[in-house]
Amino acid sequence: EGKIPFLTFPKRPCVPGCEAAGGVEALDGRVSGFRPGDEVVVSTGLGGALAEKAVASALHVARKPASLPFEEAAAIPAAGQTALRGLRDVAGLRAGQRLLVNGAGGGVGTFAVQIGKALGAHVTAVASAGKRELLAGLGADAFVDYAREDFAKAREEWDVVFDVVPNRSFGGCSKVLSREGTYVTTLPGPGPLLASLGVSFRSLFGFRKRCRWVMLRPRGEDLDLLVRWAVEGKVKPIVGRVVPLDQAAWALSDLSAGHATGKTGVRVA
Repeated sequence: EGKIPFLTFPKRPCVPGCEAAGGVEALDGRVSGFRPGDEVVVSTGLGGALAEKAVASALHVARKPASLPFEEAAAIPAAGQTALRGLRDVAGLRAGQRLLVNGAGGGVGTFAVQIGKALGAHVTAVASAGKRELLAGLGADAFVDYAREDFAKAREEWDVVFDVVPNRSFGGCSKVLSREGTYVTTLPGPGPLLASLGVSFRSLFGFRKRCRWVMLRPRGEDLDLLVRWAVEGKVKPIVGRVVPLDQAAWALSDLSAGHATGKTGVRVA
């Protein structure tokens, strides 16, 4: 629909989808390390993945191990790298810290719970009651049912609040952040920008909390790491359903309505 803040889509109609898994069909002559027939996982940028053929930069490609199903492999690049970058690079999450993931039952959220555990954090997952068992199985140490409890009014503190939905604000979460805590949102916009500027000003007077946002920046090294973790069992891509290509429009509408658990896969062959 062309509603991503600060970004302009190519002239419509365009092909949506930013991640895929499949077999290499052709290579630019300057590419080394891959051959036709190799099974790979790719990030395609702002679009192009929901198609029978997709083009990707060789810098954003990782080999797909034979033991990793295509459906799970295709679920890794966008959500996995967003969660990894948001927690490791933007928030600087460290072992022993407390992490809260708001929207833990979705694509980025399920990765964030697992990556948080892999980085050694205590993880609180916020989601609907029906996802409690799933998230406990992914390693969540605590669970908040958002329909019954508002985590922003809790008497607890977290070092990182990762707002994946995102339906909260830095101001609303500030009270539950530790003294040097960080709020990270996946939706950049005027709100986080103004909050970040306000935080910078208040830091002159000893205020230590931070407001940050994360956007996907595909990197082959990060994708290799996530694929390796998936094979080792440190993270498991959660695929709620897989639909054929002719149902892709319905799948996107379902995602927009917030009904999906984990990732939704589209099978093109």
